[in-house]
Amino acid sequence: MEDDGYNEAVYNGVRMYALGAGVSFSYYHADPNAPESYQEAAVKAVTENAKIVICAGDFFGEAVGALQEIYPQTSFLLVDSVPRDEEGEEIPIGENVHCILFHEEEAGYLAGYMAVWEGYRNLGFVGGGEETAVLRYGYGYLQGIDAAAKDLSLEDVTVRYWYADTFSPDIAVRERAGDWYENGVQIIFACGGGLYESVLEAAENQDGLLIGVDVDQSRMSDRFLTSAVKNIGTAVTDALDSFYANGGWNEGRAGQVKRYGVEEGCAAIPVMDTEWRFKEIPTTHFFEIYKQMKRGDRHVSDETGELPEMTRISVNFE
Repeated sequence: MEDDGYNEAVYNGVRMYALGAGVSFSYYHADPNAPESYQEAAVKAVTENAKIVICAGDFFGEAVGALQEIYPQTSFLLVDSVPRDEEGEEIPIGENVHCILFHEEEAGYLAGYMAVWEGYRNLGFVGGGEETAVLRYGYGYLQGIDAAAKDLSLEDVTVRYWYADTFSPDIAVRERAGDWYENGVQIIFACGGGLYESVLEAAENQDGLLIGVDVDQSRMSDRFLTSAVKNIGTAVTDALDSFYANGGWNEGRAGQVKRYGVEEGCAAIPVMDTEWRFKEIPTTHFFEIYKQMKRGDRHVSDETGELPEMTRISVNFE
């Protein structure tokens, strides 16, 4: 499974664990344009005697919500979602299900904070939709920008913020991003699957920059200054290691949610020499901020029900 992004990261986590542990695995495809295909893919895995079915992405919430009771003898690992009913409302998690969520707000914070320290004052955010993970990324991004503006005593930092209602390349995304770049936005956090392709096209036309999401997207283009990443592979292999070590979900995992972030080494920006594209700030500054977050000295709110408190920046919600 190669999409240079989220799905590939999940797949690689499963693959690395399976190869290391000597267990077999299969990949089943769901069509993002056909919601019913998510449940169909999971059922196919169950009927082909999968011991554990790994479902990644918010769209699998309804599928697992329905199947956890129908197939109580099958174990499910649900990544980036929780079980939901047909109306999209959260329901109790079955004892055969374990859920992985992330502190996306911490990764978003770090990307926004470092962008301002690098010298950018006009920033943008394009989210695929108002899904929880996107909200966390976006609100963390705003908090990081605001914190950097405060630390640097700035009063001139602006952000343009928009949900595109698509996670795919789209002409409306390209046109909106192009307009932003043309009117002074220097860097856009493209947060939502394949929509980055349209933002990247606009960036190339207007000499703009991007922030990637979920995984390091620097290999896509030199237009990516950095990426807000969550170490999906580490979280998946951690969960699978527990599952196989205990012969199933143990008391701490069965019917439970575990969130991974800075504390677990699963929320950051890329810092290898080949990935570090900041020219004005060294990696040592990033690590100091990272350590402050890990110690709890620098707080990032994970609240998505209301906008984060911002005291130093001006945000234009479109």
